[in-house]
Amino acid sequence: MISGMAVWGGAGWLLDQWWDTRVFFPVGIIFGMAVAIYLVVARYGAAPPPAGGQRRSTTPGGRRSRPRTQKGQR
Repeated sequence: MISGMAVWGGAGWLLDQWWDTRVFFPVGIIFGMAVAIYLVVARYGAAPPPAGGQRRSTTPGGRRSRPRTQKGQR
């Protein structure tokens, strides 16, 4: 994320020096941060759905629950 801010902030700084303005440097930093966050979310954002179609009924922790029995039975 720092490299995105550095590259786009540097490009904004160069434009500011060339055109004698003061607006492109902060805009470049914000744009670089936004692009970097987007790329991180696009790359690592969501886990793939489980293979095998529908999800099975499990308890927290991934173990299957024991089958229900009638009262008094084991």
